[in-house]
Order: sequence, then C-alpha cells, then structure tokens
Amino acid sequence: MTDTTLLQVNGLQTAFHTEEGAWLAVDGVDLQVKKGEIIGLVGESGSGKSVTGFSLIGLIDPPGEVVGGEVLFHGQDLRQLSEEQLRQLRGDRIAMIFQDPLMTLNPVLKVGEQMMEAILTHYPETPKAEARQRCCDALAQVGIPAPESRLDNYPHEFSGGMRQRVAIAIAMLNKPELIIADEPTTALDVTIQAQILYEMQKLCREQNTALIWITHDLGVVAELADHVAVMYAGKIVEYGAVQAVLQNPIHPYTEGLLNSMPGSAQPGARLQQIDGMAPTLTGREQGCTFRPRCPYAHPSCAQSAPPVEQIGQRQYRCYFPLLKEETK
Repeated sequence: MTDTTLLQVNGLQTAFHTEEGAWLAVDGVDLQVKKGEIIGLVGESGSGKSVTGFSLIGLIDPPGEVVGGEVLFHGQDLRQLSEEQLRQLRGDRIAMIFQDPLMTLNPVLKVGEQMMEAILTHYPETPKAEARQRCCDALAQVGIPAPESRLDNYPHEFSGGMRQRVAIAIAMLNKPELIIADEPTTALDVTIQAQILYEMQKLCREQNTALIWITHDLGVVAELADHVAVMYAGKIVEYGAVQAVLQNPIHPYTEGLLNSMPGSAQPGARLQQIDGMAPTLTGREQGCTFRPRCPYAHPSCAQSAPPVEQIGQRQYRCYFPLLKEETK
C-alpha cells in the first residue's frame, strides 16, 4: 500500500450457502482505491458488484458470508473488526448510499431529525444548533432549495430525486473518507441523474472523498469515474483508466457492454446484444465463465479460469484479449 492508498482489497470472496453447498457470488476480487479517487464498478445484474459493495463494509447477512480475503482500510483489515467497531465506522469514515433512498430514510421521522442523528451518533458533543446548521448546509450543497424549512419535512414530502439527494447529503455529513454508492441514480430521471452525478463529483473533489460507484450503466461511469472495474460472474475481468477502457476495451465482455449501449448503434439500427444470459450462481462454467457467450471463445478457454494479466496500468482476465496496437 502507498501513502495515497485508502482501501486495498485482496482476494475477497463472498459465498451464499444453500442446501446444495456454498456458492461464490464474489470470487477473488482485488481492488485498490486511492484518496479522492472515483472508481466505477460495472456489470450486468448478477455479476456480483452490489454484493462486493456490501461485503466491503460488513453488510452481508445469512445465507451470505464473506469467506476469504482482506479488506484493508488505512491498512486495518475491516474483516477483523467487531460489529460494534464496524458500526462506529459506517456513517462516519465510510458511508453507503443505497439504490432506494427509503432504505436510508425512516418514514416516520423528519428529515432534520434523521440527519442530526447521523452527526450526534458519532459526535455526541456537537451542539444541536451546530448540527442542525450542518444539516442545512448539506441539503443546500446537494441542490435542495429552502433547506432550512425542508429539514422539518417528512421523507414522503420529497420527490424520488429529492429523497436521493437527502440520502447523499446524509452520506456526506461527516465528511467520510470513502463512499460506496449502489446504483443510487438508476430509478431517477436523466436530468436529475446528471445533476446528482455532478454534485457527487464536486463533493468528492472538494472533500478528497473516495467513491466506489456501482452501476450497470457505462455512460454514467464515463461521466463520473477516474477508473473502471468491469465485473462478470463474481470476478473483475477488466480494470483501467476509464477513458482507456471505454475507448479501447481489452476483454470481450467489456466490448459487448459497450456495443449494447444505445449511443453505439446507427440511427434506426437494432442494438447489438451479448448472446446468451449471465450465468446463475450455481450454473457457472468451468474455465472462463464468459466462454459460452464469447464470440472469440476457443476450446482451451474451458480448461481453467484465465489469470490476471497486466499491460501498463491495465488489467484483464482473458486468454484471447482484444489487444490493439495502441494497447501493447
């Protein structure tokens, strides 16, 4: 780890236990996050990206269980902390933004009460007037008009986009060092989504907060992230600087995701799709799990899972990578 490394994930494995045995939803994820860095974690539904996010901060409940690897935050393995120690960390130095803001907001408490609780739980000595002012400032920072009066509103009095802004404001209240955001703009209008992406990027730059943004939308990652990690069947199959990956993908799965984006098709033409379906947790192929859907697959791909290869700052898992001349 370097002085700028905030989070170092080594070989993370998360299994779900069934009557048929334990199945890995996250299978050997390695990830490094630097201070102030924004990383996009992308993939189809079922790729393991959300489970990875929850695993990092101990939010996996039975039948799920983190069964292997290290999650080093400032060099300290979070897997070795007690539940009480993790609770002290969550909402203070590490924050989570969920896809549904109602998972964050209590419907029977005013927004101001909930926001103040997020401060006073970790810093009980804070004067209430100061805590309320910080809450007001946080709402203003995420673009909510008349923030002083909105503190006295209940969550149902906000629109979906406004509730998500409140959830983001709560996450930012204690100026965390790391935020994990699980598809928080998926259900929002594209205009609201663009505003929230701009505000998140601005807040991260101003407060030097690192951000892991979990999404299936490569367009969002292109606007927001510094680096992108592409997940498939529980593994990161490609990683690199966002523009390098999106402009010159190495893994066939990344190429397939890019080709399936609406902006990649000619006007009036059908969108390209990746053949087949993502494998279920219990139906993953031996060898390369993407092999049944890959247009470049070779019989040798069935023998064993491809190891991590590296070219410069790019990493990938593929026996037949799409290496263009400018990548080599």
